[in-house]
Amino acid sequence: MNYMRYRDFISDLEMAAAEDDTMRVVEDRHLAERSDTWLSLKPARDGGVAFVRTRKNVPPADSSVTVKIDPTVMRTALAAALSTNQMMRLARSILTPGQIDPLDVVAFATGLQDLPTNPFVDTEGSRPEPIRKPPSLDIALWRRIPHALRRDYIKRMAMGLRRGVHPDDTVSELLASA
Repeated sequence: MNYMRYRDFISDLEMAAAEDDTMRVVEDRHLAERSDTWLSLKPARDGGVAFVRTRKNVPPADSSVTVKIDPTVMRTALAAALSTNQMMRLARSILTPGQIDPLDVVAFATGLQDLPTNPFVDTEGSRPEPIRKPPSLDIALWRRIPHALRRDYIKRMAMGLRRGVHPDDTVSELLASA
């Protein structure tokens, strides 16, 4: 299991969900049905935060602080909850080597309750495809496009390509006019 620094973990969650607000903590429905998902905080000098998956109803074996997470919790919601000032303070307290304050653990677990979920849908293909950067578009331009407008920009780039206009030029014009 790969532990990472707390702030890096939050950044990783935000980047993973930036393209699609419907992303779940566990994407594979069958994996989620057979196993539990845990958020593990390992107090140590090189400790950190990680997701741990175990068989159903079997808690992780290591001695770190673990909080059970619903596999349908959205990554954006989890990142938002973990990045609040109170949760940052509690995580710092838990991740510091030495004696762990049980009240901090309870408060941390309470802060992760009632997060918005996106349950698995029974029909395959009902989720829209995530929006991906066109290969010919410059990454710096892609990052400047607001997430909510990316589908529209891609359509405009496709129309521009039909007229022989490079996607970089189309996006530059659209960003300048916006």
